[in-house]
Amino acid sequence: MKFEYFLASRILTYKRYKNTISSPIIKISILSIIIAIIVINFSVSIGFGIQNEIRDKFITISGDYYISNFKNENFSTYYPIDLNNIDNKFFNNKKFKNINKVSYNPGIIPVNNTFLDIVFKGIDDNGFNSVNQFVKNKNIVNIDIGEVLVSNILAKKLNVKKGDYVKFLFFKDQSSKIPIVRNLKVIEFYNSSISEFDSKLIFGNIKQSQLISKWNNNFSGGLEVSLENNNLKKEDLDLLFSFIPPDYDIQKTSDRFPEIFNWIKLFDTNIYLIVILMIAVGGINMITALLVTVLDKTKLIGRLKLLGANNSSIRIIFMINGFYLITKGILWGNVISLSLMTIQKYFSLIKLDPVTYYSDYLPIEIDLIKILLINLVIIVICMLMLLIPSKTISKIKPNSSLKLT
Repeated sequence: MKFEYFLASRILTYKRYKNTISSPIIKISILSIIIAIIVINFSVSIGFGIQNEIRDKFITISGDYYISNFKNENFSTYYPIDLNNIDNKFFNNKKFKNINKVSYNPGIIPVNNTFLDIVFKGIDDNGFNSVNQFVKNKNIVNIDIGEVLVSNILAKKLNVKKGDYVKFLFFKDQSSKIPIVRNLKVIEFYNSSISEFDSKLIFGNIKQSQLISKWNNNFSGGLEVSLENNNLKKEDLDLLFSFIPPDYDIQKTSDRFPEIFNWIKLFDTNIYLIVILMIAVGGINMITALLVTVLDKTKLIGRLKLLGANNSSIRIIFMINGFYLITKGILWGNVISLSLMTIQKYFSLIKLDPVTYYSDYLPIEIDLIKILLINLVIIVICMLMLLIPSKTISKIKPNSSLKLT
């Protein structure tokens, strides 16, 4: 192999080789690899970045699992759960990062000559710590019983500012006809960029929810469970179900909001499609580059065969040449893409429409392991594709290639 490496390095460093007819084609091929790597890295980083951004926001607001009465809906908890019926070991289990008591009270707010439908979400102190990341003013440590957090979207609709009082009308249950009136103080605004929440949810103290529903402290509309790890193993999931009475419902957040999470999964298809297309484009360009290089070096191939070199040995020389060009393109593609992605990750220069993408900036997830694996896959596939043009070497005859023209 030393002979093949030596000759391949001589070809690559030969100055006149850079002025041959194959030189611009080789440069275009390297450029195509660079562009392919940039597009692939961005597609993977943006795709998984948006997925994780949306998933994390939903889990922050709603937890990984939601425990409630079977009769309740997503944004209403007219039927409580009794916390005394749940094993205390559940609340002390270390596999659960947070267990937050919540309650959803549908209501309306009088606005001019009409009403605005809203949902009052009562949360405890742990729940506020989660929601607090969407609040600009980090000096607020909790929500008092007579206070609320309102989204920026609702604040504009209601035309309210911090310190204003808003009149809420609630109903104890679905059959109630007389509303329960509450005047609650707006202490701060939040912005999660999740329109499903920002357009209707108003956060308040769970004690206010209990007063509206006329429950004692042992009752809650539901429990939102955040996991220490992203997913529970089967035995851990069985343990979770063993703690909860059979007449209470346990839902995963992805099951509560299937449309959103199914939409998120579509990103995987788009990512894989882009990766396949870019690898195909880069590989085809490398086939062209190697084929032109072989045809440009016909006389050299003829001389090598006359000196006793076999087809396999000559093929290895040109495969090494192709490997060098591929790795050069991949290296530059990674340098450029990682630099641009790092800038976006820390400075958020590119903005998005939060109504469409659930984020006001382009989220980037830089996973070096994924990038490394993709690079290895690209190298392997491109090298396999280069076997096609390398077979033309066996068809070159020394006597015809060395004829004087």
